Amino acid sequence: MSGVADPLTVLLVAPAGSVHTRRWAATLARAGHRVVIASLNRAAPPPAAELRVAPAGLFRPLAWAWLRRLVRQVRPDVVHVHSLGAHGLLALALPAGAPRVLTPWGSELRAARRSAARAAVVRLATARADLVLPTSAEVAAELTGRYAVPAARVRVLSWGVAEELISASALALVRPQPIRAAFGIPADATVVLSVRTASATYRVREVVTAFAEAGRADQFLVVLAGHLPSSAAARRAARGYLDELRALCVPGRMLVIDRVLSPGEAFGLMCACDVAVSVPAADQRSSSVLEAALAGCRLLLSDIAPYRELVRDGLAADLLAEPVGRSLAGALRRVRPDPAGRAVNRAFILAREHGAEKAAALGQVYRELRNGPGAAGVFRSGCR
Repeated sequence: MSGVADPLTVLLVAPAGSVHTRRWAATLARAGHRVVIASLNRAAPPPAAELRVAPAGLFRPLAWAWLRRLVRQVRPDVVHVHSLGAHGLLALALPAGAPRVLTPWGSELRAARRSAARAAVVRLATARADLVLPTSAEVAAELTGRYAVPAARVRVLSWGVAEELISASALALVRPQPIRAAFGIPADATVVLSVRTASATYRVREVVTAFAEAGRADQFLVVLAGHLPSSAAARRAARGYLDELRALCVPGRMLVIDRVLSPGEAFGLMCACDVAVSVPAADQRSSSVLEAALAGCRLLLSDIAPYRELVRDGLAADLLAEPVGRSLAGALRRVRPDPAGRAVNRAFILAREHGAEKAAALGQVYRELRNGPGAAGVFRSGCR
């Protein structure tokens, strides 16, 4: 992607270790913008992005003062808050000035339905945002309904599939058989990939149980552990969940990948698999699902509003009714690769989910907000 004629300074208030943070930081930096990440946890920064880590944790006044100083130093054109968890709470310390964009994560909104404290953070953070950018219409409706965010301040923007992954696919840079060999996946198996982080949020235990129940000797299951949480308690819980999955595994027919894969590695693995599974009880427009569609996997998805929205838009996928474990087991017994669906999905991604177009749209949103109340008034009367 070539540099933009009107580069911006963007402050991302977001977890540095998140694949979503890293992807957007790299995309914006590659487009020519200056990107500074303000994070509560340390991780290697993406190329060309600057990482600043809070010195004292979320609940100490020093962290809030640190963020205010950072804003004065960086002087961003726009502040983009990613997630409504700890970083959403930290973002409440942001001073008035630069316009504020907020991207909620579906898992946090779901958690807020069961927690008054989390819901309060969502309500406060969205009230202070100049624009909220969910990735699905269902989440947009939740924001305008439950949290009373004015519709003029909500815009649905899918993240799409990163430009470099589309380029790799178009140029046939991904070779499935060497990838299978590198991971120890049988060359002749029908490979099922659980494309989401191994956690209760994504009901990966149900995926493993359904795979075992399906009982097809020609199938092999791959589970992605994903990024471990930064807090010690959450990390222990995540490792305990992984131990439960391993105890349920079918010997010789399942692989748990413990390390965090880069976006390129994850996409290569998708290209080496035949079927991709994502069955959360709630979600947004998942980038992992879109990437698996481009990779050519047959998609087995839970029957939830964001996935129904994708199917209505033209994605080829099998939607699984509740109870999802039983439906998934039945689908796995019958599933075969679907060349026609593969062609439909690749065309769908190129036509509607190209990451370069999404990045350009985000840059345009930033400029509209930066240019002041006259331009940003489409979203909100006045900018902070």
